Amino acid sequence: MNDKTKEPISQEYLDALVDGELTADERDRAYRRIEEDADFKARVCETRTLKEMVKGSYADVAPAHAATRRRSNGWPQAMAAVLMLAVGLGGGWLARGELDPAPVVDRLAGLPNGYQSVSLSSQVDPGKVLLHLDSNEPARLGAVLDLAERMLASSGNEGRVEVVVNSYGLNLLRQDTSPYRERIERLADQHANLTFIACGQTVARLKREGLDVVLVPEANVASSAIGEIIGRMREGWVYVKV
Repeated sequence: MNDKTKEPISQEYLDALVDGELTADERDRAYRRIEEDADFKARVCETRTLKEMVKGSYADVAPAHAATRRRSNGWPQAMAAVLMLAVGLGGGWLARGELDPAPVVDRLAGLPNGYQSVSLSSQVDPGKVLLHLDSNEPARLGAVLDLAERMLASSGNEGRVEVVVNSYGLNLLRQDTSPYRERIERLADQHANLTFIACGQTVARLKREGLDVVLVPEANVASSAIGEIIGRMREGWVYVKV
């Protein structure tokens, strides 16, 4: 194994690898390391599995909510093939038996019909809700704010709500594309326990494509949406896909 494959690996790097955000040279090095480094392969498998689990938890949502379909670029075929091979040959995360199915949280107060809530922690705090948006469909842009207000009201404004956006959902928090700039400002002023998080990977990708990305002042930036989501869920937060 060469020196580059021995370099420490951050969660941000793993997220970028799984999301297909690395350059061609970086991907080649990652593929080689998957073949040579069992610990690295296990971490890649964990990241991919958790991401798939979060997405898969919403495969059977109510038809009224599922009628609005989001666009997705998916992973490059080569990336998917390498990761499937890693799981098949080395067992990876799943074979270690360290990942249980995401527990569904029953009767989350204030959650409308057509939505499902899940968590990664056995000790769930229903007062901490994470709303995830990756679509720029007008109905969903407004729905995530409606849902944030509803969840805060159901907790007597004593809980915490975090809105995490990535991919096309970033339009909600961009100065030049958001149709709800004034509403976001008002909600942030009224609720100190409401947070807006933008995906740093999406911001970086848009900037590489030549776009001038300016976020609303109320937005914070996480290194990646999936990292933020997984971290919160492990802390007992309840995840809701909008």
